[in-house]
Amino acid sequence: MLRFAEEMLILVADEGSDEVNVPDRTLRYALAGAVLMDLALEHRIDTDTQSLYLTDPTPLGDDLLDPILEDIEGAADIQTCEFWVRRIAQQADDLRAGFLERLVEQDILEADEYSAFFALTNRVFRSRRYPTSVDGEVQLEVHSRILGVLFSDDIPPTRDIVIVSLAHACGLFSRLMMADEFEEVKERIELVADLELVARSVSDAIRKLTLAESQAARRAIRESGGGWPRASGWLPLIGHAHKMIGDLSAFFTEQYLKHGPVFEVNAPGNRFVVIAGQEANQFMAREGRSHLRTQELWDGFRHSLGVASLLIGLDGASHRLLRRTKRSGYSRKYILERMPEAVAVVEREMDELPFERPLPVVYVMQRVMVEQITQLSASASSLEHIDDIIAFSNAMHMIFVSRRRPKFMMRMPRVRRARRRLELHIERVLEEHEAKPDDGSPRDLIDDLLELHRSHPDFLAETDMFINAMSPFMIGLDTVAATTSFALYTLLKRPDLLERVREEADELFADGGPTDEGLRRMTTTRNVLMETLRMYPIGPALARTVNNSFEFGGYRIPDGTELLIATTVTHNLPEFFPDPHRFDIDRYSPERREHVQPGA
Repeated sequence: MLRFAEEMLILVADEGSDEVNVPDRTLRYALAGAVLMDLALEHRIDTDTQSLYLTDPTPLGDDLLDPILEDIEGAADIQTCEFWVRRIAQQADDLRAGFLERLVEQDILEADEYSAFFALTNRVFRSRRYPTSVDGEVQLEVHSRILGVLFSDDIPPTRDIVIVSLAHACGLFSRLMMADEFEEVKERIELVADLELVARSVSDAIRKLTLAESQAARRAIRESGGGWPRASGWLPLIGHAHKMIGDLSAFFTEQYLKHGPVFEVNAPGNRFVVIAGQEANQFMAREGRSHLRTQELWDGFRHSLGVASLLIGLDGASHRLLRRTKRSGYSRKYILERMPEAVAVVEREMDELPFERPLPVVYVMQRVMVEQITQLSASASSLEHIDDIIAFSNAMHMIFVSRRRPKFMMRMPRVRRARRRLELHIERVLEEHEAKPDDGSPRDLIDDLLELHRSHPDFLAETDMFINAMSPFMIGLDTVAATTSFALYTLLKRPDLLERVREEADELFADGGPTDEGLRRMTTTRNVLMETLRMYPIGPALARTVNNSFEFGGYRIPDGTELLIATTVTHNLPEFFPDPHRFDIDRYSPERREHVQPGA
């Protein structure tokens, strides 16, 4: 049987997303409350309306729970539930690490090798069952179990009452569910959460502590005021636009070293607050979901296309639903299964390149990447539309994302023609998928989107299909194509590295072509790409809007602020990457592992 703390961590592991669903401080109190509930269910502690007291000091043989049980036994006086939630929350980092390690060992969660985030394993995600059994019975995974409780009138078992109570105290349900679903079950949540006395006492303590800490943070924000510095290099009329056209990561690093982790940048018609450095990256990972949203950034993009559901422009439960739909089509397993098609695209494109003539490298890479992504995500070809994809994608980015061009540019004949041709192209792709026989051929991203449209037409309407079907091509157009172009540039400057990468490629294809094991052996190639991403980041910052005020670096960042999180400043700091302007692939070796430092 899993511990309550383990199931709470499963609930906040947002499948396919590098974010958690609750603020860091709330998660700490939730883990503390879950630990107390585990001890209560094991009949080691009990509570009344005022106090928490020990009923049985016998150890459980659990290396995470027994030290807390010993601490409760050694307390000089009987204390309140609130006291113990606060005290145990001080150990939350160690508890979280320990419980997550158990979940990984049981093949329930999997860790991202390069970050601190966890998600359900594919096995659990697909089956909605834990791989371990209890008394010979395989247990339903907590998401599905709790939803079953909320949409039923039956009296749930004690275990599920406790989880509902803890999740409710953290405000988790409004993040896990669509807005209309949450409204439907709000009364049921309140009813179930109050069914168990100890759970009610622990949950009340979590709420009181969370509220007190939130109020203290708001007071500190009010007292600190604004007044962050403006980045140097400001000019009348254009602000910092001339500085931001070039190497944005270097510009942000220069300002970070001069002004600290908070400063302001301006461009014509735009004003941004920038937060930067290790603390900014950690804040984004831990607290971003609670304080920031993406909706405003992409509103113009969505309105221009008449789209309601666009992955990058959604927050909360809507984002998770669309992300889960796309998870399979973006998975490593799916790509490996169709790797021969991706290789064939490269071979065809390389065969057509002229010898001994200059080549526009980025354009060549764009052709390769867009065709690979189209083949894998849509089982189709987009080569004849590559110039339309480039024109349409660049216009949308320049107008609505970087805001370097006025909106009337969308009405330019070249952009309008490109959009119309692409709409017809995607329409044909969708029709072909609708007519595809059920012959066991691999499903792709288009199949998954069509299934979501059929099951949730109110969420993913026909008008949303065009941009969601085409978004993979647009996403790879600049990111992957530019990164591989930088990598090629780097290799051609370093013949020794180029030779090592060629040797790995020769070995890979001598064994019959790319496989999971073969790709994992290509450590030099991987490290070249990692160092390319560090030195030549395609996305040097993330843009968000503040929806809940917070304090950072001694400044108040009020709601409504347009924020840039300069995530790549740490790439240029010697305390993380010694001699940061030197291309050094050994940074990622098992001995150095510079990239896995928190917030680096």
